[in-house]
Amino acid sequence: MATAAANAAAMSPLQAAEQHLGSINTWPSSIIFSLFAETPSATVIEYLTDFFSGNALPKTLAYKLYSACNPEAANELVRQLFYTRFSLWHSSDTVRRHSLYYDLRLKKLVRRNVPYLPEFPEEKPVPVPGLQAPLLGVQNTPTPLMINAALQVLRQEVL
Repeated sequence: MATAAANAAAMSPLQAAEQHLGSINTWPSSIIFSLFAETPSATVIEYLTDFFSGNALPKTLAYKLYSACNPEAANELVRQLFYTRFSLWHSSDTVRRHSLYYDLRLKKLVRRNVPYLPEFPEEKPVPVPGLQAPLLGVQNTPTPLMINAALQVLRQEVL
């Protein structure tokens, strides 16, 4: 058990996130671009937290990854917005029901099926008909060279 904790401590935020979610090249390109290149805003934070929450990445790790990938995200205001949105996703049926995100396990865009009635207690991701799956991987972002260079640096950092 101590070895697992030591191994986790020796990982970069990117490596730890990839351990939870799979290779970054299986993530939507728009998520990757938002993570690395977009200026933090309420819209970007909502988009990222929906993806990370829906795919069960722990809140602290998700923020460590975001702030490591995007230096503009490494400030208290962005952290508070990120954590607030993460908490809302987990505490509000309405937020989850209206959140559209790419489910890495299903490989589809989904919304959460948050039950309205106690007779139907299961909450699960439900594919949204008519929406095409997004492009995946760094190569499909607008800035693959910049992101690949940043990835090389991130893979060498530790938590």
